[in-house]
Amino acid sequence: MRRKFATAAAAAIAIALAATACSGQPAAGGSSTGGTLALATVSPPQSWQPGDLLTGPEIWYTQPVYDSLLRNDNEGEPVANVATEWSYNDDSTVLSLKLRDDVKFTDGTALDAEAVKANLESAKTGSGGSATQLRFIEEVTVVDPTAVDIKLSAPDPSFLPSLGGPAGMMASPSHLEDGSLATTPVGSGPYTLSPSTQAGSKYVYTRNADYWNQELYPYDEITATIFNDKNAMINALRAGQVNVANIEPKDVESVSSAGQEVVSFPSYNANGLYLFDREGTLVPALADVRVRQAINYALDRQSLFDQLYNGKGAKTAQMFSVDSTAYLPELEERYPYDVAKAKELMAEAGYADGFVLPMPDVSPIYPSEQAAVTEALAAIGITTEYQPVNGETFISDLLGAKYPAAIFRLDANRSWDTTQIALDPDALWNTFHVNDPKIVELITKAQGETGDEQAKTFQELNTYVVEQAWFAPWIQGDNSFGLSSGVTAEGQKYSTFPPIWNIQPTS
Repeated sequence: MRRKFATAAAAAIAIALAATACSGQPAAGGSSTGGTLALATVSPPQSWQPGDLLTGPEIWYTQPVYDSLLRNDNEGEPVANVATEWSYNDDSTVLSLKLRDDVKFTDGTALDAEAVKANLESAKTGSGGSATQLRFIEEVTVVDPTAVDIKLSAPDPSFLPSLGGPAGMMASPSHLEDGSLATTPVGSGPYTLSPSTQAGSKYVYTRNADYWNQELYPYDEITATIFNDKNAMINALRAGQVNVANIEPKDVESVSSAGQEVVSFPSYNANGLYLFDREGTLVPALADVRVRQAINYALDRQSLFDQLYNGKGAKTAQMFSVDSTAYLPELEERYPYDVAKAKELMAEAGYADGFVLPMPDVSPIYPSEQAAVTEALAAIGITTEYQPVNGETFISDLLGAKYPAAIFRLDANRSWDTTQIALDPDALWNTFHVNDPKIVELITKAQGETGDEQAKTFQELNTYVVEQAWFAPWIQGDNSFGLSSGVTAEGQKYSTFPPIWNIQPTS
């Protein structure tokens, strides 16, 4: 089945494009007093149905109501949560979990092994990123009420941390199949969704008095207010109507100078020009590695980094996260800005006179990036032909191989995650499903390895992908958050947004 978004970054782009067609709406203010944590968001939740859940901004909607089997710490490593113990068999294809015996859903039913089995089996058939992370599950066996075995068809190096995120979130089994979870979550989390919620505008969560881990969540209430206008969001932050707001790099200085604290964390997204049509199905020129390399040489990454992102984040020529085991600092020197070299490669490939490159028009959300790419490609003879997009169908059009290339961003998390998101022949974001035998060989090799051995293979894979110029990224940016007085926030590795338990009162 085709996944709707599969990554938080892709979903955010689709939502942003759709929002550009909407007029701004009055912002609903959140309270910053007493026991309320007021969050500012830019879009409503996609769904509360396990299997359709996303990472990124969506966690501020799902973490209040759902427990996950494990919980990832600030280094992105799994720690105990609903599952208190876990172990693999010798070949890492059977994961055994031991569960707490005191966790209940808010409808009164037990979160036991049967509930875990029902959730994992249901979520695996979903259409979101969480379903993608569960694709290797072959069978779930209930050993006893507090023990479950999960059999995988092959080792999954990211399976444990996946169970610490949306893929491991548990909903009441009695609601899994009736469709109600799309709009009304029933979980075992620290909060419940209040009837005072105004869908599409303001979401209100009240404390679950029966929750087993109360001390981790100090607030009696959490609100998430949607702002269609970034300026309105910043004004609400300054007025103390919201406590936490995700702000653009260009707004960091003005927010800071107005007295608000600003904290920045890695976004774990790779922004750049994605060269999807690597076999030249739509644009024959892209089948030539020299053309793809020329495009990389044509990009002035330093200028993009300084002028468009205010120097926030990490300038890069790599898709793999700077925090991943695959990352190699020396690869950042592979494509220095060199228009003469780019033109030389274009001529060698037989395209001295250039060619036309159709791409989706993303100027409503990336105006500066699109202008910079247009200029860079024109300098080496490539004429960009931008096509109007529909925000509602943009992602499905990309996934349907409508566009040979696009200015885009994808999640850049753990090494294994990147292979499954963008490199494997069956990966959703390998949109033309290019099958490179070398890439497949290295992915398969890494899957069966661990530790330093696996890291070495991922680094070899990364080197090959950069050399083959499958992508032309320019930055792995930062996510910045403005905070009101009295609130602190701490980031989590491989998470674009701080988890709600990392947002705490200062005293």
